[in-house]
Amino acid sequence: MSRTNTAVADQRTLSYKRSTRLKSIGMNIILIIVTIFMLTPLLWMLSTAFSPNTMIPPAKLLPHDFTFQNFADAWFFPREIGLNDQLTMGTFLMNSLIVTVLITIGGIICDSLAAYVLAFKEFPGKNLLIFLALATLMIPSYVTLVPQYIIISKMKWLNTYQAQIVPFLASGMGITLFRSHFLSVSKELVESAKIDGASSGQVLTKITLPLLKPMVVYTLITSMIGGLQMFDIPFLYHTAAGDIKPKSADVINRRANKLAAVGATEEAAEAAVIAKETIAEEAKMWAEIEAKKDNND
Repeated sequence: MSRTNTAVADQRTLSYKRSTRLKSIGMNIILIIVTIFMLTPLLWMLSTAFSPNTMIPPAKLLPHDFTFQNFADAWFFPREIGLNDQLTMGTFLMNSLIVTVLITIGGIICDSLAAYVLAFKEFPGKNLLIFLALATLMIPSYVTLVPQYIIISKMKWLNTYQAQIVPFLASGMGITLFRSHFLSVSKELVESAKIDGASSGQVLTKITLPLLKPMVVYTLITSMIGGLQMFDIPFLYHTAAGDIKPKSADVINRRANKLAAVGATEEAAEAAVIAKETIAEEAKMWAEIEAKKDNND
C-alpha cells in the first residue's frame, strides 16, 4: 500500500514539475516575443541613423547603404548653415549639460530648504505659502511664459545662461513633495537632534534628507529630464544667434533645414519651417512689445 502511495506521489510530483516547466517555457517565449516587439522601433531607429540621409528608409532592421555621414553632418551642422565656424554639436551638448546640472543641484537645494521650513518651522503666513506652492501646480507652464519673458527682459538676462537656469531652481511640485515627506519623519527624532545641539542645517543634511533618499533620487531624475527636454525657453530667451543654446533648441533648426535640403516631402519640410518661423516670430514680437514699453517709459 505504501509503495502504491509513494508511486502516486512521485507521479504527481513529476506531473507538477512538467506543468511548471511548460508554463515557464511558455512565459519565456511570450516575453521574448514582447521584447522583440518593443525593441523593433529602437532597431529601426539605429538602421535609420546609419542609412543615407537622402530619403526616408523603408521599414528594415538593417540599413540599405551603411554610412556614418549622418553623424558627421549632425556634429558639424552649425558650420554648415554658417552660424559659427567654432560651433559644433558638442557646444550644444555642453550647454545642455551645464543647464541640466545646475537646475538639478539648485532645485534639490532650494526645494528641500523651502520644504524644511514649511514642515518644521512656525511663522506667520506659513499656510498661505503652502497654499501658493500648491496653487502653482494648477497653472499651466505656458501661461507664465509672457510674465517670465518680461521679467527676464527687465533684468537684462536675455541671451544669457541664467535666463534658463534661475527661474527653474525651485518648483511648487518639488517643495510640496519634499514637505509631505518631511512631515513623515518622526518629530521626536528631530527634537532629539536639536536637544543634542544639532542646528537646523545639520538636522536637514544629516537626519531628514538621508531618510528621504528615494525622494531625492526622484527629484534628481525629474529635474534632469526637465533640463534636457527644455525647448521653448531657449527660443524665447535667446533671441540672438549665439553659442549658449542647449541641444534641444538646436533640434528644430537642424530638422527644418535638413528636411528641405534632403528632398523630404513638401508637407514635412513646410511644417518644420513653419514651426521654426512661428517660434522666432513670437520671440521677436515680445521683444518689440518690450522695446515699445521701454520707450514709453
